[in-house]
Amino acid sequence: MIITTEWLSSIMDEQGFTWGQVHLLKKWAGEDLWQGKEIPDQVANFLEHCKGYRKIPDRIKDLKGWV
Repeated sequence: MIITTEWLSSIMDEQGFTWGQVHLLKKWAGEDLWQGKEIPDQVANFLEHCKGYRKIPDRIKDLKGWV
């Protein structure tokens, strides 16, 4: 899939991109501007499902001692 400005706008929420989205975009599309770069369809689908997901599950918090 070719990354477009419209697609990037569709995967962010009112707070912008999640940390995970930025990490994956940098990994697959590089550090620079992402528009026009190509990423696998599976990665694009995953990034779409990550929109707005910022909650750390309680089981992870417990493992890290954050609870």
